[in-house]
Amino acid sequence: MTGFIVGAVIISFSSIMVRLADVPPDVAGFYRLTGGGLGMAVILWRLGKLRQMTPHVWRWSLVSAVFFAADFYCWHRAIGLVGPGLATMLANFQVIALAAVSVLFLRERVSRPFLLAIPMALTGLYLMVGVSWASFTPEFRLGVVYGLLTALFYALYLLALKFSLSRAGVDALAMAGAVALITGLMLGGLALGRGDSFAIPDTRSLAALAALALVCHAVGWYLITRGIQQVRTSLVGLILLLQPTLSYVWDILFFDKATSPVELTGVALALAAIYLGSLKKQG
Repeated sequence: MTGFIVGAVIISFSSIMVRLADVPPDVAGFYRLTGGGLGMAVILWRLGKLRQMTPHVWRWSLVSAVFFAADFYCWHRAIGLVGPGLATMLANFQVIALAAVSVLFLRERVSRPFLLAIPMALTGLYLMVGVSWASFTPEFRLGVVYGLLTALFYALYLLALKFSLSRAGVDALAMAGAVALITGLMLGGLALGRGDSFAIPDTRSLAALAALALVCHAVGWYLITRGIQQVRTSLVGLILLLQPTLSYVWDILFFDKATSPVELTGVALALAAIYLGSLKKQG
């Protein structure tokens, strides 16, 4: 369980590193995912599992990579427009989106926790961004939209990854590494198409990108992938709440994010809803 908790804490710094990197959104995604994917390949090599990254796995990784690229395209822009804390909170509504897609399209049964999570999530979202919507700048509103789109695309990515893993029959880390490398190339292509510079401006940016790729993505997701199999299902959702919670805290501590009692109430309700949504499969 310790490794799983450490992994959740590590990835809570992802949005902070994106902010500190100070490079265009898709460039940050390119460095994160290609670097993280290579880091995962090294871990697989050390575990003697690198041979699992076969052409078959690469083919099954393509669909997941498309959704993952859309996820990062939206999330990195949300970070720049609304800040790391709120962007991560909005992205973690993927639990609600994932449950809704499962119910509507996969005909899974609706559970009581899920039914309770929906109004809680909407209320929390309203308190976080709806109450003050009229006073927000157009850029901030766009950031909120990007954050919610991140949740949708991340949910679709998880569904595609789960389906691909069931068909490819390989270690989850092998698939995750292949998806990361393909996604990194996709985001790099988008950055080239936009004419973005891949230059790293200074030492702080280099350190942030290295931490984002090798620590947050490669090590963090390795610990979560390994630890999720050793933790009771009832604790998985609760422990994963460390990511949005700590990201919000880091935003306040490192970037002096302004908060209000109304917004903090919304955050609390959203976290509770995300947790209840993660319990859907137990209903």
